[in-house]
Amino acid sequence: MKSYTDLEQSRKLAEILPLESADMLYIKREINNTFIETPVVKPIGDVWKSLPCWSLSALMNIIEIEKVEICFNCNNNKYWVDVHFETLGSFCQDHELYDSKIDALIATIKKLKSRNLL
Repeated sequence: MKSYTDLEQSRKLAEILPLESADMLYIKREINNTFIETPVVKPIGDVWKSLPCWSLSALMNIIEIEKVEICFNCNNNKYWVDVHFETLGSFCQDHELYDSKIDALIATIKKLKSRNLL
C-alpha cells in the first residue's frame, strides 16, 4: 500500500499546502550511476531545498486540525473519504473511488481548500 505522496502529488501539494506540514522530503541519490529521487524522513530544522513529501499520517493531520473524524471507506480495494466537521456538523463526502488512501486524502484536501474549509 502506498504510504507517501509520489513526486507528481508532492509537487501539486507543495503549491497549496504549507511546506512545514510535510514530514518527508525527496532527495536525489546516485544508484549505479543513475540519479533517482527518493523520499526520506525530514531532518529536524531542514530548510526546504528539496521537494517536500507527505506521509499518509501527515495528510491526515492536515485535515484533523479542525475536523473531528476522518473515515476511510473501501470497496474492492478502492477508497473514498468522509470528513465530519465539528463546527459545521456536516460531512464532506467524496464518493469518487481512488486507488489508495493517499489519493483519496489528496482529493479531499483539494476539495476542502477549494471550499475555504482548510
